[in-house]
Amino acid sequence: MVYIALLLGLSSQAFGQNEPPPDEVKLIPEYRFNLGYAQDIPGNVRQLEIGLYRDLLNIKQNKYHLGMGVRMGVQQNNEGYFTTAHADLKSADNKIDSLYIDHAISVGFNFFVNAEYQWTKRIAFGGNLDILGWSTGTTQSHSFLPGTTSMEEGHMKDESAKAYPTQANAFSFGNSKGCLNSQLYVKFNLGRKVGLRLGLAYLFQEYSTERTWGEFSAYRFENNGAAFFAGLTFNRFDEK
Repeated sequence: MVYIALLLGLSSQAFGQNEPPPDEVKLIPEYRFNLGYAQDIPGNVRQLEIGLYRDLLNIKQNKYHLGMGVRMGVQQNNEGYFTTAHADLKSADNKIDSLYIDHAISVGFNFFVNAEYQWTKRIAFGGNLDILGWSTGTTQSHSFLPGTTSMEEGHMKDESAKAYPTQANAFSFGNSKGCLNSQLYVKFNLGRKVGLRLGLAYLFQEYSTERTWGEFSAYRFENNGAAFFAGLTFNRFDEK
C-alpha cells in the first residue's frame, strides 16, 4: 500500500507540472486614444485632432471620471475675420479692430482636462478643455481693417500686415490666448474598446502680428465659434 500511495503521489505531481500555468489577470490601463473632427455650419472652419488621455480619478463606483491628456489639433479657417483678442479691448465694440485672413492654418499641441459622467453602461456625458500648450504655423501677409475709433483717429486699411499663429496657448477666465479647443459630448460605448462621441466643439484660433496695429496697439487677433463635433475613443490595451 505504501508503494501504491507513493506512485500515485509522484504521478499526480508530474501531471500537475504538465498543466499550463493559469492565465495572468490583465488590467486595463486607464488610457484612451481619441480621434475627432469638427466643422462649423458654413464649412469655413475645420479641425482634425488626435489625442491621448488618462483617467486620474474615478468617483462613486466609476460614475464620475476626471482625467488629463495631450492632443494635437490641425485647424483650417477660410475667409475668416480675426478680431482684437485683448480682454481689456474686446469688451467695447468701438475698440475692436480686425485682421482678415483668407486661409489660416495652425497646428496646436495642448494639455487638456477631461470629465465624464457614466449615465448608463452604454452612454456617458462629458466635456474637455485645453489649458496649456503651444501652436505653430506659417507667417503670411494679411489685411488690417481698422475699427470705429481707429478710423476716427486716422488709421487706414493696410494689406501688408504680417501675422502668425500665437505660439503660447494658455486658458484664463480673464484673458485666454492662443489656439484652444473645448468640447461637450455624449459618448456611446459601441463595445468594450470603442466609443463614439458626438457633440459641440468651441474652437479658438489666434494670430499675432509682427507689430502693433490701430489706435489701441493691438497685436493679437482671434477667431472663435461653435462647430459640430464627432469622434472615436479607443482603448487598445488588454482588457480584464
